[in-house]
Amino acid sequence: MSNKLNVVVGIALAAAAGAAIGFLFAPEKGADLRKKVKQNANSWADDLLAAINKGKDNAQQFADDSQNKAKSWKNKAKDEYDNVADVADTKVSTTM
Repeated sequence: MSNKLNVVVGIALAAAAGAAIGFLFAPEKGADLRKKVKQNANSWADDLLAAINKGKDNAQQFADDSQNKAKSWKNKAKDEYDNVADVADTKVSTTM
């Protein structure tokens, strides 16, 4: 999971760096440029936050699903053990 997060953060940082370089060479007034940078930064921050929240939700869903599967497997194993133990007890009691 951390690899995916690193990729997302890397892409976001690369996009921000590219945009910053583009803004530096843009032929606009300082005030207009600052306004545009602020708008884009806010947009990118919102997008990044949404991606992080989606990743957290996906991770939580994966954890919940994994926990439910583990509980299911545990219950199946316990049931199977109980069945084998009952058969063994029956065989032992009938042979004595």
